[in-house]
Amino acid sequence: MGVESLIQYVRTSSVRTDIIGSLCPGAKATNELLSAVTASESAIYDALSNLEGCGLVTSMDDGWQLTGTGRLVADTIHRQRRLEELFAVDSRYWESHDTSVLPQPFRCRLPELDDYTVIRGTQTDINRPVREVVTRVESVRSCDVVSPVYHPEYEAAMPDNADSRLVVSCAVIDEMRDKESVSLDMNRYEETTVRVTPVPYALAVADDWMILTLPELDGAWPSAKIVSETDGAISWARDLFAHLWADATPIEMYLADH
Repeated sequence: MGVESLIQYVRTSSVRTDIIGSLCPGAKATNELLSAVTASESAIYDALSNLEGCGLVTSMDDGWQLTGTGRLVADTIHRQRRLEELFAVDSRYWESHDTSVLPQPFRCRLPELDDYTVIRGTQTDINRPVREVVTRVESVRSCDVVSPVYHPEYEAAMPDNADSRLVVSCAVIDEMRDKESVSLDMNRYEETTVRVTPVPYALAVADDWMILTLPELDGAWPSAKIVSETDGAISWARDLFAHLWADATPIEMYLADH
């Protein structure tokens, strides 16, 4: 039985799923397992026998533990549940936005966003998402920002100090250089470090919050933004920024080469 089949096999039974979940923290004596799982003794013993036959659990002296395969299946089921919880908060957002623009390791970690809110504009308050970003950025001393589009309000709100970093899309710099009506002010930031790289999503992260903006499936740039204040989301955003920052080009070098 392949890994996918094993996962499906476990998840199609609440008893099997509960047994696997109960053994995740470590081995359990049989009487502990019987108390931890809500089912009849016969159903639990049948499930244990079947799980052992599949190589997911193994019996010990008066107890049970996960095998290496069982641990991997348990971890996968845990990730699936967290992903389902992510979708449940706002399924409409995930159906209409393009997650493929994120690096694959960070897509796998999206459930780390945990408790989040989607900020959308309304007919009576179309600028609500922009105001959310500006208000948060203006309220902190420093932050890290990724900007794939030029927005004067965001530029004005960005802190200027040695603890702040800004990644700007190549397309933004190229467009600003080609348009006489848009001034490329190299002296806008005296201390904030600026780098340039192709980037299709927006990100802002500070000590107490993160904001993520993904493009819509049709390629349009949306106004809806994901906002979270959880430690997991902030850590995810910081890691994503660091990943992008490492490969980005200092703006002075980019301008010299273009």
